[in-house]
Amino acid sequence: MLPPFLYATANEAPVYESILNNRASKLINKIQSGTYVTITAEEGDFYKVITAGPNGWMRKTDLADTMGIKIFYLDVGQGDGVLIEVGNLRILVDSGPSVNMHNYLTKWQYTYLLNKGQQVHIDYVFVSHFDADHYKGLIAVLNDKRFTFGTVYHAGILKFAEKNNPYNTGLGDTIQHDGVEYLTKIFDNLLRTNEAAAFNRDIANFMDVVKKAAVENRLGKTKRLAAGDTAISKTIENKKFTIDILGPFTEKIGGRHRFIYWHDEGKTINGHSLVLKITFGARTFLFGGDLNTASELYLLQQYGNANPFMVDVAKSCHHGSSDFTEVFMQQVNPFATVISSGDNESFSHPRADAIGCAGKYARGNRPLVYSTELARSVSKSKILFGMINLRCNGNDIYMNQMKETNRPADMWDAYTLPRTV
Repeated sequence: MLPPFLYATANEAPVYESILNNRASKLINKIQSGTYVTITAEEGDFYKVITAGPNGWMRKTDLADTMGIKIFYLDVGQGDGVLIEVGNLRILVDSGPSVNMHNYLTKWQYTYLLNKGQQVHIDYVFVSHFDADHYKGLIAVLNDKRFTFGTVYHAGILKFAEKNNPYNTGLGDTIQHDGVEYLTKIFDNLLRTNEAAAFNRDIANFMDVVKKAAVENRLGKTKRLAAGDTAISKTIENKKFTIDILGPFTEKIGGRHRFIYWHDEGKTINGHSLVLKITFGARTFLFGGDLNTASELYLLQQYGNANPFMVDVAKSCHHGSSDFTEVFMQQVNPFATVISSGDNESFSHPRADAIGCAGKYARGNRPLVYSTELARSVSKSKILFGMINLRCNGNDIYMNQMKETNRPADMWDAYTLPRTV
């Protein structure tokens, strides 16, 4: 009996046009590890498959019944947006400043489900912090009734309007304790927040769609996370899958949890980003939002001699800004770094020193530094937004980006990361 579907287990697994006498002829397609294929026939050592590209025949040894983890670092312009699929889970980490994530989810990734009239369930949404280039793109996703959501996790700092200016980035009042300034406002459950009139316009819009989705029974709950929390802990495909929270830290002041204030609203909300460490099997991945120099030094101080930050692949903090510390990069020490940035020339991300240090403070003889901007293409009429694809079976990590070519048999610029053991 034929299996209904399988997943590519080899990276750049070949798809052939035909087979004769158990031998393949004419390579017509290559697919990434973890790619889903439908099985329609069997002959000798080959299965006939339907893929997202040209269909054909694949070797049985290049297919398996386990998918592994897929991490899609999407080009959302000047911002961050990541989709993660592992087991039956779908996870978003930020969604950029506009509709790029929504367009990708609805016009490519889940088109086959939506065209069948099925709702798409996103199990977890992580908002690293409430800067528009990280959360604003979620408004379109949350507002789309074809999507349902489990939990929206966030760091707990929201932006207030001041002096009737809807775009002011005020964070509320502060207090002094032992010569250190702290924020007075921390938000735990966004569904129980009744200060909408005080928030800036984008935050108010986000809060409206979160509450609307909950009223429509499309969203389960919202929750603030902090250092020491484990957001997810499961066994998937007989491998450990966890998302541990390495930041932000709060301090107990006057019997209440407070965030330290770094004398600048932008640096404070960036510095208290959610810091996620994802583990799948033997491999690890870091997402640090918009950490900066002040917050990196603060986190290093909090952890002392411990180093929980070392991972195999890191998403560069703050889009490749120059506001970082070398010592933090040394602790992260990844084999590969992904920089997510766009065309806002006032930021000039990624900065040259961030790119250089991403390579300098990495592991391996040939460390990898990726840029979502470089992953895109430009036609005569429009920008073709790209992405960095990561696939991992718990031991091997493959990182791929699409070449600027229309040849399915040679479309991936693919790398295999060194093993850690």
